[in-house]
Amino acid sequence: MNLVSTQRRLLVRRIGLIGTRWMQRRWNSSYKTRNIGIIAHIDAGKTTTTERMLYYSGLTNRLGDVDQGDTVTDYLQAERERGITITSAAITFHWDGHRVNLIDTPGHADFTFEVIRAIRVLDGAVTVLDGVAGVEAQTEKVWKQARDIPKIVFVNKMDRDGAGFGRTVREVVSKLNTKVAIVNLPFFAGREGTDFQGVVDVIDQKLIQWRPDSKDGKDVVVSDVEGSVEEECVKARTALVETLCEVDEELVEEFLEVGDYMEVSSKSIKRALKNATVERKVVPVLCGASFRNIGVQPLLEAIIQYLPAPPERPLPHAVSKVSTVPKGNKKKGSLPVVKTEEVTLDPANTQVACALAFKVMNDPIKGILVFVRVYSGKLQQGCTVLNTSNGQKEKVSRLLQMQADESIEVNSVEAGNIAVIMGSKDIRTGDTIVAHNTRKDGVNLLHAKDKGLHLHPIAIPPPVFFSTIEPLTLSDKRGMDEALDILLREDPSLHVTYDQDSDQTLISGMGELHLEIAKDRLINNLKAKVEMGQVMVSYKETIQSPSAEVHKSVTTEDGASSASVRLTVEPVFEDDSDDELVLNGADRLDNERKYITYPHQRDNHIQLSAHDICHAIRIGAVPSLARGGKVAHFPLHSIHIKVSEVEIPPDVVSTSAVSTAIRLAADEALESISKNDYTVMEPTMDVRVIVNEEDIGTIVNDLSGNRRGHIVSLGEEKPASDLGDDDGFYKQLADQTYVPPDYTLHLSKHNTRMTSQQSIVHARVPLSKMVGYLTSLRSMTQGRGTYLLDFFRYERVSPDRIDDIINS
Repeated sequence: MNLVSTQRRLLVRRIGLIGTRWMQRRWNSSYKTRNIGIIAHIDAGKTTTTERMLYYSGLTNRLGDVDQGDTVTDYLQAERERGITITSAAITFHWDGHRVNLIDTPGHADFTFEVIRAIRVLDGAVTVLDGVAGVEAQTEKVWKQARDIPKIVFVNKMDRDGAGFGRTVREVVSKLNTKVAIVNLPFFAGREGTDFQGVVDVIDQKLIQWRPDSKDGKDVVVSDVEGSVEEECVKARTALVETLCEVDEELVEEFLEVGDYMEVSSKSIKRALKNATVERKVVPVLCGASFRNIGVQPLLEAIIQYLPAPPERPLPHAVSKVSTVPKGNKKKGSLPVVKTEEVTLDPANTQVACALAFKVMNDPIKGILVFVRVYSGKLQQGCTVLNTSNGQKEKVSRLLQMQADESIEVNSVEAGNIAVIMGSKDIRTGDTIVAHNTRKDGVNLLHAKDKGLHLHPIAIPPPVFFSTIEPLTLSDKRGMDEALDILLREDPSLHVTYDQDSDQTLISGMGELHLEIAKDRLINNLKAKVEMGQVMVSYKETIQSPSAEVHKSVTTEDGASSASVRLTVEPVFEDDSDDELVLNGADRLDNERKYITYPHQRDNHIQLSAHDICHAIRIGAVPSLARGGKVAHFPLHSIHIKVSEVEIPPDVVSTSAVSTAIRLAADEALESISKNDYTVMEPTMDVRVIVNEEDIGTIVNDLSGNRRGHIVSLGEEKPASDLGDDDGFYKQLADQTYVPPDYTLHLSKHNTRMTSQQSIVHARVPLSKMVGYLTSLRSMTQGRGTYLLDFFRYERVSPDRIDDIINS
C-alpha cells in the first residue's frame, strides 16, 4: 500500500465530510439515538439480558426474573406464566447520554411475525447466544431475517457448565457467514480456574471483574491485565487490529506509523470497529452471564459505540402513488391514471413528517396504542395525519414514549425515533402516515406526491393452522366479535373467516402455540366468552382454469342510472411471480395470493374521485373471494380477478353500485366454474433438519417416504453474505479466526458436542405430515437432531389425496 497516496485520499475525504458532519450533529439529535433489537434462539437469555440493561440504566430499581414472572418486557400474563417472550415489547432508556429504543423479540418460531415487524424499524441488533448450545437452528433463522442491519453478538451463559466462548465464536463465523471482532474475553478464576468472574477488555487492555458477593452486579473492579491474562489480551488485540486493517485504511495508516499492535490507540480501533460494524463488514463479539449480572455494562457501552444512529443507516424504500386525471377531463374527473415513482425521504424535511406504523396493541386503560417509527420531519401531538394506506385522516390526540406497559407523554417525536400514537381509530400495522410539520391541520397543504407516499409494507406470512371459535352463548357473540377485531388489529398474522356452510367462525394462525396464545388473550385479557375447537391444518381451494367473461349491471340507489362491469376470474399458479403480477398492474387484496386488475383510464366524465373508484372496486371483490370453494368449502386461495371494463355514468355520485356490480360479477364467475375445475391446496413447509452425518439416511427416508416430502439438498447450507457465497470460505475463515482457548471444556460433559460433523437435510414437506415431528426426530437421532420449519407456499394436492383430506 502506498502510504502517501493513502494519506492524500484520507485528507480529501476528511475535508469534504467534516463540514457536513459538523452541521448534521449540531441540529440532529438523532445521532444520540439507538434503535436496537434483541434477537436470538428461544432460551438464550434475551429477556434476562434486557432486564439487566434496564436496571443498570436506572430505568428500573429491581432485577426482573423470567422464572419469577416479574420482568418488565414480558408483561403479558401468558408471557409470565410460560417464561417466554410472545410480543415484541418496546422500551426506552438512557445510557451514557444516549437514548436507546430497545425491542425484545420472541424466539419461538410461532411468533416470527413479531420478529419481522420489529426488525423492519431497527437500525441495529444484539444477537444473544447460549454459550453452551452455541449457534442453534433458530439463531440462523433470525440472523437471516436481520441480515440487512448491523449486529453485535453477545455470548451469554458463560458461567454454565459446558460454555465455550472460542467454540461459539467459530460457529458464528462458520454457520452465520460473517467476520468477527472479539471485543472482550471471558475471565475465569477460582480454585480450578472455572469460575466465570469477569471479562477482559481487549481494546483498552483492562480486566473487569464483578465481585462474587455483589447482589446486583454494580460492584465492579477494573485493573490492568497481567500475566497469562495479558498474554491472551495481546493475541486478541493483535487479531482485532489485523481484522480491522483489512477494511479500514485509516487504521492501516496509524499502524504503519506506530509499528506495534499494542500501540494503536483505543480511539482509532473503536472508530474503525464502528465503521466496519455499520457497513456490516464485521460483527463485534462480547461475552457475559446476564443472570449472574456479569458483562452487561460493557454490552451497553458496545451498543452506543458500535451500533449506528438513525442518520448512519440507509433510509427505507419509499414510493409515491399519485392518481392523475387525463388532460381534457379535469373538470369532472375520470377513472384515474395511477403513477408510481420511487422517492427519497429526507430526515431533515421541515415541512413533511413521515412515519411507519409497525405495531398495534390494546391497553386495558389507554385503549389502542400504535407504535410508529418516524423517518422524516417531526410528528407532533395534536397534529392531523393522513394514512396514505387507506386515505383516512386522524388527529394525534396524544403521543407517548413507552416503557413496556408504562408510558410518558411527549409533545413531539423527531426523525429517527420510536413513539406511540394513542387512540387511533384506523391505523394498522404496515400503514404509512404523513403530516404537515408547520400546520397541525395542514394535511390539505401537502403536495400530491406526499399524499401518495408509501413506505415498503411489512410482509405478513399466511396462516397455516386454524381452529373453530364460538361464543359460549348467543348473547356473547357481540363481545367475541369486538374482541376479535382488537386481536386482529394487534396481530395481523391472525386471520378470522366465517364459513357459511358450517355456520362457524374460524381463526387461523402461524402455529399451535400461536392459536393457544390467541385464545388466552381473548379470554383473559379481552374478557371474551368463547370456546375454541381442535387446532387443524388450514387447507385452501383454488381453480384450475379461467371462467367465462361475466357482464353485470347494477342500478344506482336513486334508480336513475346504472353501473356495469365486465370481468373474468383466473387461477394463480404456484410458479407465477407475485412481483410480476404487481408489476403488470395487479393489486394484492391479501396475503392469500388474491389479486384484482382493473382499468385505470376511461374517457367518459364522472363525478366520483379517483380514490373512491379504486376503493369501490377492491371492496366489491373481497366478499366474493371470502367464499369457500366447491370441493370442501375451504377458503379460496390463488385467485386473480381481471376487470376488463367499468362503465360509470356521469351523474353517479355513490360508489355502492360499482362495488355491488363487481361482487355480483365475481360471484357469478366463480359459480360458473365447474366443481371438477376446483382443487384443494395444502401448506407446504420449508424444512431444514440438522443432524449428525450417521443419521442422514434415516432422516431422508422418513421425510421422502412417510412424510411425502421432496428433498431439496443435503449439506451445510449458508445464508447469503457480503463476503462471498463459497461454502468452504467460512469454514476456512473459522479455522483461521483467533479465539481464546476454552480451558473449562475439558472438565465438562459437553466437551464432545462438536466432535460429530453435522449436516442439513433441506426438504419441502406438507405441513400435515410435520405435526408432532419433534418427538419422532428425537427418537430417530437419540435426541441429537434439531429442525427449522418455515412456510414455503400453498400447493395443489394430487387428485388421489383430496378424499383423504376431506375425510380427515
